[in-house]
Amino acid sequence: MNKLITLLALLIGSFSLSDSYKAQPTEVPSENKFDMEDFRWLVGSWTGDGFGGISHETWAEPVNGVMMGMYRHINAEGELNFYEFLLLDENGLRLKHFNPDLTGWEEKDDMLTFEMISYSKDKIELKGLTFEKKSDTEMTISLKMRRSDGFHTEVFNMKRDL
Repeated sequence: MNKLITLLALLIGSFSLSDSYKAQPTEVPSENKFDMEDFRWLVGSWTGDGFGGISHETWAEPVNGVMMGMYRHINAEGELNFYEFLLLDENGLRLKHFNPDLTGWEEKDDMLTFEMISYSKDKIELKGLTFEKKSDTEMTISLKMRRSDGFHTEVFNMKRDL
């Protein structure tokens, strides 16, 4: 019986020890109250690079603490690859992908989610995705993706369309 209790204690202890090795956020969550109005700098249309092609992203004014965005990717040959519909709020970002014919990638009620980690006046850090204002006309979006050979970060250098 003592061996069984010791074995269970070791097993439970190994689970809690393995949790300590999980990736930790690079910033401590902000103690400021989240206010979507602080991220009005996203509002408008942006064009940049990414995935070896052209990225277009457009954000609408916040309504009831939520911002709506749209994204499209055009490959190096000038062909439309896909669309995204995005929602950003205090919990993070939710998105759905669509093919050029508007058929969805995710199942009907499914979506990708990026949990909010931290935020400041010029930066929104989500789990796997970061938006950073560089100036009034430039921002960088960094997307961390898992690939067969490990993790890769795709960086999108975006400029505001004037």
